[in-house]
Amino acid sequence: MMRHTPGKIYLIALLLSIVVFIALLVTGITDADESGEPIILFGWMTMPLFVGVLYVAFWLIAYLIYFFVFWPYK
Repeated sequence: MMRHTPGKIYLIALLLSIVVFIALLVTGITDADESGEPIILFGWMTMPLFVGVLYVAFWLIAYLIYFFVFWPYK
């Protein structure tokens, strides 16, 4: 994968997503607001769940693009 340019891009994208995910957790963006109430999106989804779903969706889309478009062993 490291000798294949799309593979390098794929791995860099996954690494950057990990860095962003950790940064969101460390900065406290996903925590509750000042009053202690959790941040709710769409009426039922907490912010940590939303960030986790985005994280998994990004990895899934990146994998599908790499596997079906740039896979070198077709």
